[in-house]
Amino acid sequence: MGKRVNLQELSEFMGVTVQTLIRWQKSEGMPCILAGQRGRGNEYDTETVIGWFVQRELAKAGASSPRDDLDRVKRLEVELRIAEKLDMVAPSATYEKLWCDHVEAVKVELLLLPAKIADEIYEATGTEIEEGVILPAVEACLKKLEALDANESDEPEGDPDPDALYLDEPDDDGPYEEDGN
Repeated sequence: MGKRVNLQELSEFMGVTVQTLIRWQKSEGMPCILAGQRGRGNEYDTETVIGWFVQRELAKAGASSPRDDLDRVKRLEVELRIAEKLDMVAPSATYEKLWCDHVEAVKVELLLLPAKIADEIYEATGTEIEEGVILPAVEACLKKLEALDANESDEPEGDPDPDALYLDEPDDDGPYEEDGN
C-alpha cells in the first residue's frame, strides 16, 4: 500500500489539476479508498492510483494487460484444438516421423544405387564396373546432406539472375552459350 493522500496532495503528486483528478474519478473510475463525507475530502492510495493510471495509459497505447495476453493464449489454444479435430493441422511429431521414414528410405535407395548402375552399365555395354568405384561418391553425397543445417541455406536470397547461370565456366573471355559452343 502506498501513501494515503487527499485530493490536493494527489494533484501535486501526479502533476495534474484537481479538476482532472475529479474527472478521472467520475468518468474513468480512478480508485478512491475513502469517499469523503460532508466537510471531509476523499482519500487516495498513491500506489493504487499509480497502478490504475499505468493500466489506463497502456490501454490507450494499445498495449495488452497480462489478463488480455492470457485470454488471447486461451483463445489460440481452443482454435488449435478445433483445427486438430477438423484435421486442419496435425502435431509436428506426426510429420517428423513420416519425414524421418522418407529420409531413411532415400538413404537406402542411394546406397543401393552403385549396384544398380553397375548392372545397367554391364547390360548396356558389356563392361563390368565395380560398385566400389561408385559407392564413395554416393557416401560423400550422403555425408554432405547429413552435415547440412536445417536453418542454413546454400541458396542465395532472391531470384537468381538467369544470365549468371552457367553449366560450365567459359574457357575464354568471349561470349558463352549454355550448350558449350
